[in-house]
Amino acid sequence: MKIVPNISPPIYTLSAVSVGLLLLDDTTAAEQNSLGNWFMLVGQILCTNASQLQVINNRAGQSTQSNQHIVNSNQVNMMRKASNAINKEINNITKNL
Repeated sequence: MKIVPNISPPIYTLSAVSVGLLLLDDTTAAEQNSLGNWFMLVGQILCTNASQLQVINNRAGQSTQSNQHIVNSNQVNMMRKASNAINKEINNITKNL
């Protein structure tokens, strides 16, 4: 079942904004609160299900523990580079103060 349309992310987001604004017109604050909570619950259920599917798929795709070590090592190196870049920017900003 394909419920999600194949449209650009900004248009997809704009459609949600539009529906939200349309629902404001003829509803009380209590009704808006109730609808908002209902939509958030639907979203949380979708997110929880999708994240669990990702965990299962990721675990099925991992063949050895050594591959995981390589991924973790790459992530650590990437985080170090990001940290160095952030520190460099902070140093540049403080020099200019």
